[in-house]
Amino acid sequence: MRYIEMARTAVYDLHDSFDSNTYLDKSERNIQRVSNKLDDYIKEPNEENIHDIRKAVRRLEASYRSLPSKKVRKKRVIREYVKYSKELFRINSQIRDFDIISEKLSSDAKPPQQDVIKSIEGSLFKQRKTKLNEAISFALELRKLCVPKLTKKIKISNKRSKKRFSRVIGRFATRIEHNLPIVANDNAKITELHELRKDCKKLRYLLELLPDNSHQDQRSEKDDYVSELMEKLENVQDILGIIHDHDTTIAYLKRHKGTRTRSTQIHSVLKKISLERQNKYKEFVKFVNKDISVDSNKFFIRTTNVIA
Repeated sequence: MRYIEMARTAVYDLHDSFDSNTYLDKSERNIQRVSNKLDDYIKEPNEENIHDIRKAVRRLEASYRSLPSKKVRKKRVIREYVKYSKELFRINSQIRDFDIISEKLSSDAKPPQQDVIKSIEGSLFKQRKTKLNEAISFALELRKLCVPKLTKKIKISNKRSKKRFSRVIGRFATRIEHNLPIVANDNAKITELHELRKDCKKLRYLLELLPDNSHQDQRSEKDDYVSELMEKLENVQDILGIIHDHDTTIAYLKRHKGTRTRSTQIHSVLKKISLERQNKYKEFVKFVNKDISVDSNKFFIRTTNVIA
């Protein structure tokens, strides 16, 4: 299944308009976005701000990963800022998992299971509180760091920028190309599913760093390719994200079955969540077969060139 050929070709075809200054400016905006969202998060670490800071860190990672100079990537001010941001992302991901599990339990519980569910929710609340305190401490440490500046300090040629960007794009394209058929043909490949979802997200954020041609009269077929690809990547990651939420909840419940009575009550909840997961997986397979096909008339194989 040749999933990302269009992405590879589109990147090459857009090289003529690729400007390293624009690229660095976008990357700096991604850094600043983390700083801005961090203030909101520290002030009110609610669900919306947790989502926003995680999203901002993902974009920061995309920029950092594709910076053309290893020397720049190893600069202490940039390296530490990314390191602390990624750790904050990791902790908030655990907090989000607790929220997702609690939400699913609340919506799926029936009267006979209420006591068990309340017990589990109480445990989730305590774990979440501990992690949130840890996250806030990390966020305050991140706030103390100097926000890196790129555009005023870094001068890199277009050729060097393109080379690094193409290499990183190709890496994620290859991984997606490898994992997509594995996940689409076996719903038990949970690890591969999780990695596929993350790679789709990372590739989409990388594509955001390409030049913007929003004016209709200036857009080319290649611009449309990239826009359409980003939309497809987002669709895939959204469906896989819901499946991953089911997997996270199922795994947590299996670890906390407890006594036989408790286990029996949890089993009925697990059964319902597993069925929801199965239905969402069928939706994913249908989407892949419809929109990501080996048929030469389908979306992802309109082009045949590959990034070297």
